[in-house]
Amino acid sequence: MKLSDIPEQLADCSAWPGVDPSAIDPARLLVYQKREGAIQAYLRGTPPVDLKRQFDINRSTLTRLLERCLAPHPDGRIQGFRGLIPHVRTKSYRRIVPAVRRSQRGGLTGALGQLFEQLPQLAQMLEREVGAGTLGIAKNGRLYGLRNVQSKLIAACREAGLGTQAWPLSQDEMGYRSLARWVRRRLEARVPVRRTDSRERAWETTIRPFSVVELDGHKLDLRLRIRFTEPSGVSVDLETERLFVVTLIDVCTRVVLGWQVVPAPEYNHHDVLAAMQDALRPRRKRDQLLIAGLTYRPGAGFASDVCPEVAYACWDVLKVDNAAAHLSEETFVPACQFIGCRLEAGPVAQPTTRPFIERFFLTLTDRMSRQVVGTTGRNPEDPAGQRGRRVPVEQLITLPELEELLDVTIANYHASPHDGLNGRTPLEALQLAIAHQQTAVRTLPQLLRARLHQLQSVHLCTVRGSVARGVAPYISFYGARYSNEVLQRTPGLNGERIRVYPNPADMREAWAYLPNGAELGRLAVHEGWRYSRHTLRLRKHILRQRRLGKLKFAGEQNPVQVLSEAQRRLRKRSRKQATAIMQLSQQTSGDGPDTVSAVASQTPTPPTRRRQANAVVVPVDLGDLKVQNR
Repeated sequence: MKLSDIPEQLADCSAWPGVDPSAIDPARLLVYQKREGAIQAYLRGTPPVDLKRQFDINRSTLTRLLERCLAPHPDGRIQGFRGLIPHVRTKSYRRIVPAVRRSQRGGLTGALGQLFEQLPQLAQMLEREVGAGTLGIAKNGRLYGLRNVQSKLIAACREAGLGTQAWPLSQDEMGYRSLARWVRRRLEARVPVRRTDSRERAWETTIRPFSVVELDGHKLDLRLRIRFTEPSGVSVDLETERLFVVTLIDVCTRVVLGWQVVPAPEYNHHDVLAAMQDALRPRRKRDQLLIAGLTYRPGAGFASDVCPEVAYACWDVLKVDNAAAHLSEETFVPACQFIGCRLEAGPVAQPTTRPFIERFFLTLTDRMSRQVVGTTGRNPEDPAGQRGRRVPVEQLITLPELEELLDVTIANYHASPHDGLNGRTPLEALQLAIAHQQTAVRTLPQLLRARLHQLQSVHLCTVRGSVARGVAPYISFYGARYSNEVLQRTPGLNGERIRVYPNPADMREAWAYLPNGAELGRLAVHEGWRYSRHTLRLRKHILRQRRLGKLKFAGEQNPVQVLSEAQRRLRKRSRKQATAIMQLSQQTSGDGPDTVSAVASQTPTPPTRRRQANAVVVPVDLGDLKVQNR
């Protein structure tokens, strides 16, 4: 390795991770000191000939030692001078000899890693189990869920064709101990790292907007109702479960960038990603307000109203807590790469590490939740909550009214003086920061603004179809078939796995890409799912009801309509069932702003628009695949 091959940021060895020489065995200390002196002299420009004479280290050995120093370390840094310690490994062990059954104990180091190299799907299966929470470490330090996962692993090995003489089937414990060590290391690696900001960096976050944003979910302290029309034509008011709102706030200016109302007792990672999408899009004030007497105060608005240049602004650091919806690695790693930010999860059970979003939720409770009829209060002893729990269901607020009230409350919050901003409003602080900062706010590139769907988690779907049976190519996605004209005219994709991004707000459409990244276009759902707009949460609820035998539909039957009719036939309705009706009301057009009626009166609304005759057709790069034109 030449000096010119060393990256500029690594050329200064004074910044390398160091070594405590007093901790090294005296018999090996002299070898380490020779290596360290040779590396330092070589980086200063000493010729290799002089190094040979002074340290007795030839050129090939020097190159090998330098590569060890620049090799990555498990802690995320380079090895540095730690790579010069004698008899210390800088690479993980990789087994080459096949693992066979031995009469004596031992001699099977690296067998599990060799198995993962042979069958990569096994490691992916374990990653899914870890991400789903099936595997974990209890408070007493013991692993739970390992036996069930080991059974799945053994079944997958046999399905892959491994014989009884292959590892782990040839072992008495079936590789249980090796699997336990691997799982424990993987779980330890998932523990969030608490980053301590320096004074310089902490000062930077307070003067530069969009450098750090905080994200969290808040259960609203109020009761909601939904009006339901029975088959007899009588309208009945039902109380639903309390819902969440997922919010992003800028640390520098206290501006609320985006939020997502979740009509469910718990939110998931799809709702968090939808809130991030909302934070990127520019937002405007509503033209018309349905609630009588509700108005925007003077100066109220949103970030893009006063500073159009911050539309599609990207942030650098996203701070979250340790909720399960926030720590899904397969979901948030691509999303952070899309935005160009870093995800930071704070320590467990310490909300003070995200003080700004927690303080905003307190403001939201005081200015909105406690002022609404039917509030539940901050705690059971709150007098306002005690009065709110006695309010009849007919007087509770509805979901459309809540969304409108939330919009106006946040807009008015942006026009309210803030003590943490020296008496300025968040919008005034944003204007001042934008006017005085030297660098422009980093925004999403123009091409990516039309691809916000890539923030959602990607799914790998296999293309199905049969030329012999006359079945055009399609994919199965969440219990429904999807396809488009390009996919149907490409039989060469049969059996290929393509990348699919869902639209959780409208599951009638999805976006598809080839494995090489080429776009296939927007896919439309087939059969009865295409008749009614529905969310991913409602789709999952309908599929679960069908698995339980409570719903039956097939072909061109509209599942949303079938669910609506099933809800209308219910006699006893709980708050949980009322929440499902509220989710259904978001997708159907009723007799009023808060009424759910039958879906049968709806006309089918296809999710895609017809192409105009003079529309520009954008060619799709399909690589070496042949498109069949009919």
